[in-house]
Amino acid sequence: MRRRHRFNLLIWLALLIVAVLEFGFSFAPIPAGARPILMLPAVLMVALVALGYMRLLTAPEIARGFAIAGIFWLTILLGLAMTDPLTRSVYAVIG
Repeated sequence: MRRRHRFNLLIWLALLIVAVLEFGFSFAPIPAGARPILMLPAVLMVALVALGYMRLLTAPEIARGFAIAGIFWLTILLGLAMTDPLTRSVYAVIG
């Protein structure tokens, strides 16, 4: 097996291990204040894909710029999408 294939296989196995850990943590009774910790496996998976498969460390500057711009616009998109459910009020109907 060539070195690059072995590296891709290791990245894939790491992604599977992180996915299994994330699935296992989803059944754990975690208090509401500690739930943002569950984002860590997702961030680790993104880093593995970006650095392993996309090879952003050795990519040209334009590729890194587009990757950063994609993350920037995704953050804006998700932020704007969350304004509706986070600002919605529930009014009791008496009748």
